[in-house]
Amino acid sequence: MKNMLYIVWGDNNKLGIPIIDEQHRGIISTINSLYYFVQTGHGHEIIKPTMIMLEQYVDVHFKTEERLMAEASYPALEEHIVLHKKLIEKTKRLSLDASRESDSDSVLKFLREWWLGHINKEDRNYAPFLKKLIEKESS
Repeated sequence: MKNMLYIVWGDNNKLGIPIIDEQHRGIISTINSLYYFVQTGHGHEIIKPTMIMLEQYVDVHFKTEERLMAEASYPALEEHIVLHKKLIEKTKRLSLDASRESDSDSVLKFLREWWLGHINKEDRNYAPFLKKLIEKESS
């Protein structure tokens, strides 16, 4: 197997908010684990439990983000929550169909595009607000 990682996490993906960066890494790690099993021909065995695990992890992550955004008085909190709800719904739909091997590629593609887009676009909008909150609390 040439590349065991589907998404390579780099410093360019960090927001500078330790708990959020760590959770994002965990999500990417889960996606990479699914990719590994798909590449080794065992995706059908692992896709459903991986999607369940991802749903649960994402729930915790979104609660963390939303709580921090509320504490930081992020003005676009409601819009960001709508984005979270859309991801949760799409992930649940994919999870229901996850038992079919043929869905592995579309699931992986969706997860990569959505997560990298979400982390590197939408989440960058709230990062300055959270950094101010962290600075205020540490001084």
